[in-house]
Amino acid sequence: MAATARTVCAVAPTIPIVADAGIFQNLRTVKDLIAAAAAGCFLEDQAWPKKCGHMCGKQTTRHLSTRLLVIPAEEHATKIASARDAIGDSYFFLVTRTDARATSAKTGLSVAIARANLYMEAGADACFVEAPRNNDELKDIGRQTRVSEFVISLYASTCALVNVLKTLKENGITRNHLNKMAAFEEFNQLVNLESWFELEAKYSNFKKIVEAKS
Repeated sequence: MAATARTVCAVAPTIPIVADAGIFQNLRTVKDLIAAAAAGCFLEDQAWPKKCGHMCGKQTTRHLSTRLLVIPAEEHATKIASARDAIGDSYFFLVTRTDARATSAKTGLSVAIARANLYMEAGADACFVEAPRNNDELKDIGRQTRVSEFVISLYASTCALVNVLKTLKENGITRNHLNKMAAFEEFNQLVNLESWFELEAKYSNFKKIVEAKS
């Protein structure tokens, strides 16, 4: 995980990279992620093996091995606290995530909110309550916890991609939808293309020197 984070951070040094770290050896892993230049990580309270929180039922009992399990809240709070100690004075954003919403049809939301707040007390910078079921639950989470949004950019970009490809398929061109796209110059500025040209020119000088001497 740390090696993958190091590779991604190296090719995108100006973008804050938040790693998914459902981990057990917190001290070492967090330190490795900091050394890899990650900007933060998620620590979730799922038991291993991890499953998607939206697509699997969740049980707190451990005998249902095919179900998504959550570890005891106090155990995960300890992991949060140890991760905070590992962070020390480093700039590293620690996000706690709980998958306890579906442990009970009646009390699952209150349990998830209680867990999230406990994890915040243990030292997390923000919390992420996974898999709310409706808008009312989202409002309750917003009122009762310090929430974070991280996947919104993924869904927004997916929607934009689907729409533009649908337009291309139906009309054969996208000329009438240019206002929904980044302009060429805007995209180049976003990826800081000019800096790469400058690097290319800088190191091309060595090639010119070698060619001149030969």
